Amino acid sequence: MRAGWTAGGGVEGAFGGGWSAKLEYLYMDLGRTEQTFSGFGVGTIATQTRSTTDNIVRVGLNYKWGAGY
Repeated sequence: MRAGWTAGGGVEGAFGGGWSAKLEYLYMDLGRTEQTFSGFGVGTIATQTRSTTDNIVRVGLNYKWGAGY
């Protein structure tokens, strides 16, 4: 389990008959992870640091049932 943050935004527009289209963007950052590998009696062999980030884009088409025209 990781803790982090997400920021983003989006737009949605109706184009008639209960239909709408949307576009969303999210940026996610779950921080950094550091792993150290050691050998018996040798000390530290390697240290690896990774950032966990992602970009998410969503495109959608929606229909609202029973929409008041």
